[in-house]
Formats: sequence, structure tokens, C-alpha cells
Amino acid sequence: MRFITGFCQPLSALRHALLAWLAATCGLCVQAQTLGPAMAVPQVQSLNRLEAEQERLRKLIQGKPKAYVDNVMDPTTDSPQAEPGDALPDAAQAGFRGYVLETRMDIGQSTTEGLRLQSSRELGVRTEYRRETFNHGDFVLQADLRTRPGDHTAGLGSAGTARHGTGGRITLRNLGFPVTPDVFADTSLGDISSEITSALSRNYRLSLGSGTVRGFGMRVTGAGFDLRAGLGMRGTLAGGPYPGFQQDEGTLAWAGYSHRLAGNLYAGIQFNHATGVAAASGGTLQNAQVAARETVTSLAASLGYGGELRQDGDVRVRLTGVGSRAASATGAPASQALGLFMEGGLQLGGTRHEIGLYNAGPDLRFGDRTLQSDHRGMYWRMDQSTSRLSWGAGIDTEWGNPGRDPARQASQRTGLSANAQIRLDRDSAIGVYLNASQTRYQDAAQPSNASEGSRSLSGGASYQTLLRNWGRSRVNLLVRRNESLVANGVPATGEELQWEHDWVTGRYETLRPEFSTVLGMARDHSAGETQAYPTAGVNFRFWPDADWSVNGNLRYTSRSGNLSSSRGLSGSLNTEATLANGWRLGAALNLNQAVVQASLVPGTAPVVSRTNDKTAQLYLRWEGASGMPYQAAGLRNAGAAGGGGIAGLVYFDGNHDGTQQAGEMGVPGVEVFLDERYRVTTDREGRFEFPLVTTGRHQLSLTLETVPLPWGAAAGQGETTIEVPLRGTATSRIPVVRLGG
Repeated sequence: MRFITGFCQPLSALRHALLAWLAATCGLCVQAQTLGPAMAVPQVQSLNRLEAEQERLRKLIQGKPKAYVDNVMDPTTDSPQAEPGDALPDAAQAGFRGYVLETRMDIGQSTTEGLRLQSSRELGVRTEYRRETFNHGDFVLQADLRTRPGDHTAGLGSAGTARHGTGGRITLRNLGFPVTPDVFADTSLGDISSEITSALSRNYRLSLGSGTVRGFGMRVTGAGFDLRAGLGMRGTLAGGPYPGFQQDEGTLAWAGYSHRLAGNLYAGIQFNHATGVAAASGGTLQNAQVAARETVTSLAASLGYGGELRQDGDVRVRLTGVGSRAASATGAPASQALGLFMEGGLQLGGTRHEIGLYNAGPDLRFGDRTLQSDHRGMYWRMDQSTSRLSWGAGIDTEWGNPGRDPARQASQRTGLSANAQIRLDRDSAIGVYLNASQTRYQDAAQPSNASEGSRSLSGGASYQTLLRNWGRSRVNLLVRRNESLVANGVPATGEELQWEHDWVTGRYETLRPEFSTVLGMARDHSAGETQAYPTAGVNFRFWPDADWSVNGNLRYTSRSGNLSSSRGLSGSLNTEATLANGWRLGAALNLNQAVVQASLVPGTAPVVSRTNDKTAQLYLRWEGASGMPYQAAGLRNAGAAGGGGIAGLVYFDGNHDGTQQAGEMGVPGVEVFLDERYRVTTDREGRFEFPLVTTGRHQLSLTLETVPLPWGAAAGQGETTIEVPLRGTATSRIPVVRLGG
């Protein structure tokens, strides 16, 4: 009831605005009668026709006409100045208010568990209310409700199958609260994620991760410090179409602080305390239903120098230590683990170098997260990007179970990677890439007994050129040798030749269509079986009119082929139409798509599984608004007016070429920042959107903590520059690449 009452208050303000509009239209004059020091009550007074004409003439002779003001958005970051004779603005209309109501239905079938067909229907409702204030930041309230009628054991939720047929989550946030003119606070209450202070942000081989809680979180930032703290009941988000919170056992608390010392020197420390955590064994969590429960206390600290490598002579170095202590509720002796991670970077002669050393003990934890542990290793990578040549190379080696514990197998893995792209002229380029690795296994009890292990290789070469009046064309040769593409399939060995062509030509400021096709032939030698088959793919995006968009991607490969993460016909088809009065209607169809899931152990590669799912989604969305915005999202460019939007995609760039091809999937759950202040999270297909952004040039960046290791930002892609057109939508595709080998 309180939520409904709060939701209806903006409707009262909207009614006042409507009365004011009727008054202006019908020849009425509004005068402000001041009550007290800060309250104004409008009084409506009728004018005859002569008085109305005199009032109109008075307005016309008040100096020069005002400069152009875009009706879509306030063109300045400051409140407009009142002119002589103007009525005082209505205080109830100051500040933007936004309302969102969306309902979604998912219908699907799956045969991932043997030959048994599973069917599922999932329904969900999402509501959101945003209130902008001038001196107290933005307030955002979001509430989700999901239900799965019928068989509760079946489900196709985007975040995994929930234990219960119904669920939901609710979150209240206050963003950008100005504590002082240069210190801001973000506060969250409800179903949120724990956070890591900035000085402990991830590197190539360490990601402290975050947990899901129902509780309270706070972030305070200033020019030289970053403070984050919170507390809540542990849980997970599961089910669909809007994942709901399902409670686990125990609690999680965190407190972290980063401070910039003299010059480019900085330091940080964070404490995490979790209870009710499933016991760890050999670096992986046991079954949470049967495992003993532990209380885990973790401490991480770092000391670093420097920042982003932008020009020659820039240096970056950071030393991070992590320690954890796990005490069992059964009274068993507590276990302790330590980890030490050193990383450095240097920009020299236009070449960027990254190097690191690390050593992590068994069962290393951070809060309720089990880190990649019981290993030591080193890596080195260098890359360079110029207008004609971009290249990179790297090597890494890692030892598993370096302490030779007889209960676990010892291993050594060495990886090599290289990529290059040469621009022959303004229209043509050649690119190559190579990833190779070798793993040797060893019986810890008998160090001399080493097995052959396994070797894997993936590589490719491409040539692309621009054909006048025909679009851009590209030829790719892909080679795989014993490469594990999916967790539930055999290693892939074979070759594939592809021809990809982008058929769209011409210049488009907004609503640029996309249409590209892929044709190829594959020869598969996997698992002792040889077969040859054709492959085909299509990517498209177009607007039948300004209020209706259609996009999709489809790929066909043999149902028994192993060179792709999917088989048969796979892909997605999406459409959305903008109706009247803020309503949107959308639908999506997904066929036989490979599923990307975050690893259970942060720091390890994401798990990709080949599925045989068919799902359809239908949603209806309403967006309403009232009030006048103080400022749209994004920093205002000088001399710019009005605004538009940004829509984008974050994807796995397997061959380091900066172009998304069929089979390179989107990355879910990645946090995208706009101008280092406004943030959104990619959906299950890797898509994100900033619907209201000021015109002009803006910067997009990724929170690397949310990108699954060993993937990260490509060289020179730490920030992406994008130009937002007036009343249009700018699109951006941001690649993440495999780092350190």
C-alpha cells in the first residue's frame, strides 16, 4: 500500500501540470501567491479577450527571442534563469520522475538432460520508479516478481533454475548523493551485490568477486578515496524471466577503503566476513546441501603505483595480498590460506607490456567466494596499436598443486598467444591470430611419473576489403586442434573456411541498418570421426519505421559438428515496437543457443555449454515521466543541446579482430559505465542501453571485476568513445579478449 501511495503522488503533480497547460491554452493567467518563505500556491484568474491580447503583446516585446531550446531535453546542466515578469516555477515539477512497468512471459522447451523433453512457462513483472532531486541525488526503486506455474522442477530461467516456483527481489537505491561538493555517496537497500574497493580491482589472475545479499550497502567516493561497506543475508538470484532472490544460509559483511597517497601512489584494504559457507575441498565448493558449514574471515590489501598506460614512460605496479581463515561449525581445526599477486605494466616505444607473478595456497577464499587457488605462475604480454599495424603476443605458465599434496593431481600448463592486424590501405586489412597451450599432468606421490598431458591450438587468418557499391567483404580461415569449446562436448579438431560480407553501404547518422551473411565449408576430424559440411550465418538489424526495430543472428552447422559451440540452427530473433503513450511491445525467439554461465570459482574461465533449447519471450513495457530533468545522463559537451540514446553489446572476441562474428556470443552481467558515473549491466545476451543521454561525445568503459577471467578489455579498448546524435540512438560493440595467453 505504501508503494502504491508513493506511486500516486507523481500523478497528482502531473494533474497540476495538465491544469496549467489548460490555463495557458484557454487564455488564463497564473499568478503566484507566496505563502511563507518557500511555498507558492497558483491562483487562476480569467482574462477577457482584450486583456489576453495585451498580455500576449507584453510577452512579445520583452527583448530578443530566446535561443533555441530542444523540447526533448534541457540543453544545460544548470537550472534556467527566471526572466523579469515570469511566474515562479512550480516546485512540484522540478526534477525528473520516471516510471517503468514491464511484464514478460517466457515459454520454452529443453532436451539438455538426455532425451527427456522439458517444457516450462515463466511469468514476471518488473516495476521501477526514479526520482531526481537537485541536492540529494537520484532515488531508484525497483521491484521484480516472477512465477513458474506447474512443475517446479523444470525451468529455463536466465540465471539458473530456482528452487521455488515463485520469487522476486526489491531494491531501493540513492545514487550520487552529494555529501560535500566533491564527495558523493551511493546507498543501496534490498537485494544487492557486495562490492570491492577500487584499489583491489582485478588483474589478469585475481578477481575477488562479489556475492548476492539481501541487506544494505554503501559507497562513498571522493577525489582521493573510495569507501565501500555493507551487510546482508547471503543468497543467489535464480529463475526468470526476472531472477528472484533465494536465500542461502548465513550472512556476508564487507568493508573496504582505498586512498590515494602522494602522487600516483595508492593503497587499499578490505575485510570480508561470511557465515554459513559450504566447506571447500581442493579449491571447489562441495554440494551446499550436504557440506559442512564454515565461517570464513578474509582480508585483502594492496599497494600500487600508477594508472592506465596512456603514453610512453607510463608505469604501473601493484602488490596484492589475500588471506583467509575458515572455521568449521563442527569444531574441526580452522584452515588458513594465503595468496600473493604482483602485477606491473610499462608503456615503452609505443608498446605496452604487462607482467605478473602469483602464488595462491589451497582453498583460498574471499568472503563466501572460493578463489582460483593451489597454483602459482607467471605471465607476460605485450601489444601495440598504430594506424597501420596492431599486434599482440603473450606467454603464461602455471603450476597446479605446487606443494605436491598427494590427495590432488599436479599439473603444469604453458600457453602462447599472438595476434596481428595490418591495414594495407584505407579499405583493406589482413589479420592473423594464434592460441596454443600444453598441459602436463603428474602424480604428486611419484614426481617422476609425468604423463603426456594434452595440447590444444586454435588459429586463423583473415582478409577484408571494401568493395565499392557492394559493402565490406571478409574471408576467414579457422583452424582448431583439440580445443575444448564447450564443457559438455568433445574437443574440436578441424578447419573451416568462411566468407563474410556486409551488404549495407552509404552513410547513416541514425537508424543505421545492418545486414551481413556468412557462408563456409567445414571439415571436422573430432573424436576419430571425419565429416565435411556447409555452414551459414546471418546478422541483421533494421527499422521498418522509426518506432519499430528488428534484429537477429542465425547460424547453421551440422548437428554432429564440433567446430562450433552450437549445432543445427541456432541464434536469436528480436523485435520491438514503440506504441502510443509510452508503451513498447517486444518479442524474442532463441533457438538451440549455447549457454554462457559464470564459473562457480571466480578467476576461472566461464563455462560454455551446448544446449538444445527453444524459448520464446513476449513482453509489454510502459514508460512514463513527469517533471523537468535537471540534467540528462552523461557529461554535457560545450555548445551541445538536446539528447539521444546509446545501445550496445559486449561480446567475446575470440580472434582479437575487434569485429563480432557468428558464434562470438555476448557477455552477460558486465557493468558498463557512461562517463565514469552512470552504470548499467548487460542482459543475458550481452546487450545494454542508456536511453537518455546528452548529445555529443561520451566515454564508455567496463568494470573489469564483472568480466569473467581470463577475459578482459582489449588493448586500447579500456575506454570507448561514442558520439550521440540529437534524437537518435548511437550503437557500440565492445569486445573483450582472452588475456595473458
